[in-house]
Amino acid sequence: MNITSNNTMIFARDFEGKTHYRAGLSSKKQDGSYENGYIDVRLPKDVSLADKTKINITKGFLTFYKNKEKKDIFYIVVQEFTTNVEIKEEQKEDVYAQFGTSIKAEDLDDGLELPF
Repeated sequence: MNITSNNTMIFARDFEGKTHYRAGLSSKKQDGSYENGYIDVRLPKDVSLADKTKINITKGFLTFYKNKEKKDIFYIVVQEFTTNVEIKEEQKEDVYAQFGTSIKAEDLDDGLELPF
């Protein structure tokens, strides 16, 4: 099963010297309220994310293992993803490309200081 997503919040927790990741899921109930759930996530080797990072999964799959009680434990293996920061940078470059300027996203200073 191939998995893609937009705006998936990843929660990072340190446990016994290793970082574990979980994706937040929500389901809207009939009364309009939301119920939250989580599923474990495995990221590519040597990739680390800060807690509450939003990502867009571009390539991944769902798999499982059996725990000691022989219960199926599902998790998502993320093979490729982008963060929302990368997407915003791409969008900035696209906007400036439309106007024919050579300004790139890295040339912009988001922390402008005003003289007053």
